[in-house]
Amino acid sequence: MPDVITTTDDADLAHLVDLIDMLPDPEDTAFWGDGDFSIASKIGHRLRAVLGGRAYPKDVDYLAVYVLKYLGRGNGHIPEERIAKHLTGAHGIPAAGYAWVEDATSTAWTLVTRYSLPNWRGPRTPPGRAWLPQG
Repeated sequence: MPDVITTTDDADLAHLVDLIDMLPDPEDTAFWGDGDFSIASKIGHRLRAVLGGRAYPKDVDYLAVYVLKYLGRGNGHIPEERIAKHLTGAHGIPAAGYAWVEDATSTAWTLVTRYSLPNWRGPRTPPGRAWLPQG
């Protein structure tokens, strides 16, 4: 089984946690939605594993994918305008929301590629093999 990953081990993961912490608390249903399928519950499940020091690569990957899917640029769930409006301390400054989304998206993508790329690549090793002349 892969090793546990903590925010001490991975600075990008720590940064993503800090970014998420800038958003409203998970009980804020006006921001996150409500019910068992709220975005806070999806993100929270993996985030609690990270915060509890018991996250495995798949937990980090899922957390990052959820950030891309539900908080990333152009998503249909929590748009940049809502993020800007609710950013703690930013007082609805649109540029803060856009910067947050850009930073969170970039950080999440870094984590996804770090922990998922081998699965996406499949049996193609070494990396780039399909581009090398065969024979």
